[in-house]
Amino acid sequence: MFDEEFLGRLRRLHLIAKRLAVRESAGARRSRRMGDGLEFADHRSYMPGDDIRFIDWPYYARMEKLLLRLFHERSESDVAILLDASASMAPGGAAGKFDYACRAAAALAFVAMGGLERVILQPFAAELGEPLHTGRNRGQILEVLDYLAAVTPGGRTDLARCADRFARRLEGPATVLLISDLLDCREAFSDALACLRGRRCEVTALHVYSPQDAAPELAGPVRLEQAETGETMVLHATEDVRRSYRQRWEALCRGLARTAASRAATYVAAPCDTPFEHLVLHTLRRAGVLAG
Repeated sequence: MFDEEFLGRLRRLHLIAKRLAVRESAGARRSRRMGDGLEFADHRSYMPGDDIRFIDWPYYARMEKLLLRLFHERSESDVAILLDASASMAPGGAAGKFDYACRAAAALAFVAMGGLERVILQPFAAELGEPLHTGRNRGQILEVLDYLAAVTPGGRTDLARCADRFARRLEGPATVLLISDLLDCREAFSDALACLRGRRCEVTALHVYSPQDAAPELAGPVRLEQAETGETMVLHATEDVRRSYRQRWEALCRGLARTAASRAATYVAAPCDTPFEHLVLHTLRRAGVLAG
């Protein structure tokens, strides 16, 4: 999963990200709030008691009016990557979807650490797994790869419970990147986002799915098994059944996107045939971890 070719792709991804990113200081990201950061935002009239260091003296010299310079607030929140390690991520032992999710997680961590961010890698299924905390150093990527290679998918998904427990462990707001197939998680997805937003986290959900998830290639009599519960179903896969399934799948994706928007989160569709470099750059830029 993490061979020399993969490492080469990570290095190229890091170079692209460096050209895109504008980083003024370690771990600093632009916020919508006003503060004492480095990026100019606006002026307002000076009021007694304001810090005179922020008076726009050149403007005063021209107009003889005192204005205070305002700046975007800077934050130093961590980047948390929540990785779904439930059985549905590797149905029937076929780990293609889970391997893709792990590669995406590794690339997200690598680029974030290269941008001087601290990263938390947190697998989950029915319970939270043991997390990995990194420093602001992409030299830790081998530790990240060893950690991800040791994660084994299995068990049922309890997204809402795990998100709540993870949010309670956070020391402050974080940029959260949720990587999951989001199967059987529709109501839990909304609850999970609410828990994380309640801790003032900026959340981006990567909906990882395989071509078989979106459009199964089934025909004739088939026996289906639920990956997490073992429940079975026998049906005759006709064209009408396949068409109905595709319509239900599209409705699921639209519903997830609406749920994310209602919780002020970002939804990113992540089919496994998308090059992970494109996915990572797109995701990090939408999450605000990369600027450009």
